Amino acid sequence: MVHFRSLLALGALAAALALGCGDKQNPAGDFQTSAVSYAQTIAHMMAASCTVSGCHGGDSPVMGIGLDTYDKVKANAAAANTKIQSKTMPISPGVDLTDLDRQNFQSWVNAGAPNN
Repeated sequence: MVHFRSLLALGALAAALALGCGDKQNPAGDFQTSAVSYAQTIAHMMAASCTVSGCHGGDSPVMGIGLDTYDKVKANAAAANTKIQSKTMPISPGVDLTDLDRQNFQSWVNAGAPNN
């Protein structure tokens, strides 16, 4: 006799596997099936949402921390991830990150913030 809990657990496992597989679209519009790419995803996200209006870009970023190069993003990845995941950044009016942006940044940080 099959128990309801066993069926429920099996269904949840199947759903998790199905959702975890497949292509995901990144903000640049390409489809990605492997690790998040700094060059194709993170750099574009930073340019569109973080370095606008000089907040985190240029020689003297308004917010004090530059995020306009790979080295700067990597050096500040943990702190930036905390702000991004808590939705306290970005703060510029009309600038926002999607849930996919947040997920991509988290995945990139978890992968060791590779320069890929």
